[in-house]
Amino acid sequence: MQDFFITLLYIIIGFWILRLILKWAFPYLLKYFIKYMGKKAQKRYENPNQNPFDKQHQSSKRSKTSSKQDKEKVGEYIDFEEID
Repeated sequence: MQDFFITLLYIIIGFWILRLILKWAFPYLLKYFIKYMGKKAQKRYENPNQNPFDKQHQSSKRSKTSSKQDKEKVGEYIDFEEID
C-alpha cells in the first residue's frame, strides 16, 4: 500500500512540475510559432510578380481535364422518359 502512495505522490509532483514548465515555456513557444508562420507567409508573398494562387489554379485545371477524361471512359448515356 505504501508503494501505491509513493507512486501517486510521484505522479502528482510530476504533473505539478510539468504545469510549471508549460506555464513558463508556452509563451516562448507561441512567440516562436508566430514568428515562424510570419516568415513563411513573407517568403510566400515576397515576390510581387508571383501570384500566390497560381498553384491552386493550375491544380484545378488539371483536375478538370482529368475529370473530362474520366467522363469519356464511362460509356453510353441513356435518356429515360417518364411514362404517365
